[in-house]
Amino acid sequence: MKKMLLGVVAIACGALWLTGLSNAEQEGPFAPNVDTATGALRVPDNYRDWPTLGTWAHANADEKLEKSGPGLHEYHTVYTQPSTIAHYKKTGQFPDGAVLVKELLNAETMAMSTGLAVGHATTVKGWFVLVRDTKGRYKDSKVWGDGWAWGLFNKEDMTHSVTKNYKAECIPCHMPAKGLAPAHAAEADKWIYTLGYPVLQKQ
Repeated sequence: MKKMLLGVVAIACGALWLTGLSNAEQEGPFAPNVDTATGALRVPDNYRDWPTLGTWAHANADEKLEKSGPGLHEYHTVYTQPSTIAHYKKTGQFPDGAVLVKELLNAETMAMSTGLAVGHATTVKGWFVLVRDTKGRYKDSKVWGDGWAWGLFNKEDMTHSVTKNYKAECIPCHMPAKGLAPAHAAEADKWIYTLGYPVLQKQ
């Protein structure tokens, strides 16, 4: 009888231990670059190990064209987790905790054997970081809202965003995306320029 009781106690203790582990996992960060206590963002250390969503090229225009001639002055390369791509291709939506890192790069243009004006990236200028939030976290924060956390980081500091108010500093640049988004997209996902990310499209 004692052996049976000891066995029951051991099983119960094991179940409690496993439950504790499960709860601990659930209470972990929902995104790798978010301080869950404060909602503060940072640039993920290993973002360059993630797949590339796509690259945007910014050409010299107006006064830049007059000074530098035709060519590029910036590249914007966007990265995300492999799980984000898999989830989007399956559901057509960004999952909770999806991180988009837009790396801002200076660019130069030169004549090469492949063409008279060939652009290439040079040095990092900074980063834009977005984190998908489907649960409406940090309602009092001015950098969380409309389904995302929003942050701009200068090249000198990957841990402190300079964004103070996403509605004033970020939303205006994303307004055109709403009109270019797929009709079936979730409302919050329409802020993202998915037309420039062919890897998200089903083949």
